Amino acid sequence: MNIKNKVVLITGASSGIGESLARQLSQKGALVALLARRIKKLDQIKDEISEYNPDVVSIKCDVRNTEEISKSINDVVNRFGRIDILINNAGQGYFGTIENMETSYLYQVFETNIIGPVHFIQAAMPYLRKSKGMIVNISSSLSKRALPFLSYYAGTKSMLDAISEGLRLESKYYGIKVFTYCPPETNTEFHNSSIKEKGMEKMGSGRKFKNVDDVAKEIIKGIIREKREIVKGKFLKIMNFLYPKFLDGIFYKYMVLNILDKQKAQAYEQ
Repeated sequence: MNIKNKVVLITGASSGIGESLARQLSQKGALVALLARRIKKLDQIKDEISEYNPDVVSIKCDVRNTEEISKSINDVVNRFGRIDILINNAGQGYFGTIENMETSYLYQVFETNIIGPVHFIQAAMPYLRKSKGMIVNISSSLSKRALPFLSYYAGTKSMLDAISEGLRLESKYYGIKVFTYCPPETNTEFHNSSIKEKGMEKMGSGRKFKNVDDVAKEIIKGIIREKREIVKGKFLKIMNFLYPKFLDGIFYKYMVLNILDKQKAQAYEQ
């Protein structure tokens, strides 16, 4: 797919992978619609992009709000006349145990990671049929192997993978491509913006993360080559297939015991 002059709608475009995708796609001549809740940040990114590509628009949208989704789709079509590529990038992380997960968080993460993307797909589908475009779902390498304290987040991403697989065949009839990208841990605001159970505030810190621009560049390559799926962290996937019990032992020893022992100590001190 040649992305020059393609109309690309990106959710979660105010930071991280979404922001980098917006900048790089604009540099390649795409017409980009930036969507996120933080409109001031979006406007700043739009102004910077406009210096080399005026075909960019910023739209305030919460992916959990169906009315805002419908309005955003209409705004993009009114501005550009069509939609060629939908990138479902917005996501919400959760670090914590299933046992202690509050109901409000349960729904918040699910609405952001699953309901929102589905509603965007439904709203954009009539226009994607006309353009024979592409849907890009940003998943996670954890969708192939859940980790302790990240199992609910991983579960929503596994569901997104399954939705992508079925949608890929349903949409093929209309000439629409579906590309799933499962990124590695990436240097974004994800860890800071994630919901974290008490005692897990520092979980995920101190590790080396993939450069966000490199991740965005790989996603764009996948779009151009019309890839079906790209999964990073394949070593973990292969190990889980061959030696699942071994991985269980590693994660239990170095994650579960470490975190839960600290929680227990904090509770005792209080």
